[in-house]
Amino acid sequence: MLNLFIILILKMSISIHIPFYNPNPEKREGYRNLNRFEYLNENISNLKKMSLPVDIFIHTHNNYLDNKNLDAKIINHEINNEDLEKGYLTWLTRPEMQKQKGNYDYYMYLEHDIKFTEKNLQYYLKYQKSLSDNKFNLGFLIYEKNNEENEKYSIHISEKLNKFFKFNSQNFIINDLENYCCFWIYDQNQFNDFINSKWWNFKKKVHNFRHNYGITERSSIGFNALNINYFKATLLPEINSKLDPNCFIEHITNNYYYKYPEFREKNFKDIRGACSLKIDEIIDVNKYKNETVISLYFKRLFNIILWKFRFITRLFRKKII
Repeated sequence: MLNLFIILILKMSISIHIPFYNPNPEKREGYRNLNRFEYLNENISNLKKMSLPVDIFIHTHNNYLDNKNLDAKIINHEINNEDLEKGYLTWLTRPEMQKQKGNYDYYMYLEHDIKFTEKNLQYYLKYQKSLSDNKFNLGFLIYEKNNEENEKYSIHISEKLNKFFKFNSQNFIINDLENYCCFWIYDQNQFNDFINSKWWNFKKKVHNFRHNYGITERSSIGFNALNINYFKATLLPEINSKLDPNCFIEHITNNYYYKYPEFREKNFKDIRGACSLKIDEIIDVNKYKNETVISLYFKRLFNIILWKFRFITRLFRKKII
């Protein structure tokens, strides 16, 4: 109730932009066998329950949503089929977002099946200000479910994290492997920095040293990509030797868990979506390494150099698939 009271007093608000690619409206996906509109509708209903006032903008490419009763503004874009199939719809959200500069306290880009909840919001409001003032990025992790055993698995993190950074008397786990999480959220200052940077437009390619992102991923990574160097590091709060449970966000389509069953619970760090680690196993507390701001800086510099000369490392890299 206290958080809600603070929000109401400050009159904070958030603008959420969701690209909705729907070439086959009747196609069913995931273990619940729902179509994309049903996932979208569920997500909008969930977002509207948050304590912070929300305006939602859906960016799409056809008239399928015209007669649907959605609590959101629908924006239809003209885009040719070739660009649509490549994923350029995701980048058409940005001109509208830029027009809203200064109108909201927070700005979010969100994929249609990423279930950002009230718990995630309160987690963000709790840590974001102090971290952002010191140029740290607050991390989130996406998970899917094993529905037979009700276990939750990380989609993007398939190698245990063991580096930590002490900030304001609390331990934070450093996510220096993959901070891509299918969405981004920034306050006004960060958003202004983003849209005034060379990274706001599509021409400048982002990466995380280990991954070359595709067209849609380059939109979803936002200002978080390691080669942008806007943040010193991405941090995840530790509570009782585990990650803060509110950092986890569900991918409600749940179609990655069953995609690579042969790699489950194995350390295949080069395969995104392998779901090899349960969410309560992501931290390796037996190999903790305390990092400092200086060590973070030099490791970032090393990664940049390594990326520049990645053609050499590829000669010695063993391909898994």
